[in-house]
Amino acid sequence: MVKFLLFLPWLFALGWTMLANHYIFTLFILLGATYQLFFIKGDEWLSSWKGITIILQLCWFLASYGTNTPFLLLGIGLQAVALHFYQNSLLVERRKTNEIIKNYEQQTALLYELRRQRHDLEKHVSAILHAGGSSQNTENYKQEVASRFTALDKVLHNESNLVAGCLYAYSKQAEESHVLLDYQLHQALSGLPLTEYELIALVSNILENAIEAATEVSDGRVLFSCRKQSGIFIIICRNDTLPIQERILERMYTPKAESSKTGTHEGFGTQEIQRIVKKHQGILDFSFIKDQFTLKIKLPDVRELRR
Repeated sequence: MVKFLLFLPWLFALGWTMLANHYIFTLFILLGATYQLFFIKGDEWLSSWKGITIILQLCWFLASYGTNTPFLLLGIGLQAVALHFYQNSLLVERRKTNEIIKNYEQQTALLYELRRQRHDLEKHVSAILHAGGSSQNTENYKQEVASRFTALDKVLHNESNLVAGCLYAYSKQAEESHVLLDYQLHQALSGLPLTEYELIALVSNILENAIEAATEVSDGRVLFSCRKQSGIFIIICRNDTLPIQERILERMYTPKAESSKTGTHEGFGTQEIQRIVKKHQGILDFSFIKDQFTLKIKLPDVRELRR
């Protein structure tokens, strides 16, 4: 019903211009209605926007009809174009807000895990101290305890709270999906020359795509590494995956990227990765060899270049 009301001003304007023989404006109204139908997603509008849009566009029509001035119908089209740009800005801000909320939840989960491990550590140390001797079982127990705590240390080492929370969240996601995720961070991701929002968006999209692909494979593995060489950050993500269609590979990391998920999806994750890399004069390369996908990103440390 609301969707029909959004086109009511256009229908009135179309009928009036045809009856008044203003055929040039009839063509304009048809183009404007088509633009609003296909380029402006009404489902993503705020409810208040829909009501205001209907009222204002009706006012433009009534002003044009009442004064017999078809030029005033241009206001309907200009308003539709302006709403399209406002909508894009709103979606960007909404995406940023969702990322902030998501990262806050990731940091909360990491804090809870740290508190839990500190609580458990006391019990493990007490058990080892009272075990006595150096039997094979005791040594195995020590190694298991050490491996549990060093795994978390890989995530926390030299990273900011935001990045640590993000890495921890995806390590848990991989664990729940029965995917082996191996971090080899010889250089802290927090040192990348990106804003916090861009950094989290880049890491999240890379890991989410890799884990999702590896989940479809038995005993799937993901290797995520970062190092710095000659003033250039080199990020490599390698994951097992099912065969990828040639059509999807050709469009990957382009504005026409398609998702490899089932159904109709656009590859927004890969588009966002490409946008961030391009913005910072980086280089993105990828390969698919023997059911293994490799993404390689090079980002120059512009802070060093400016010295």
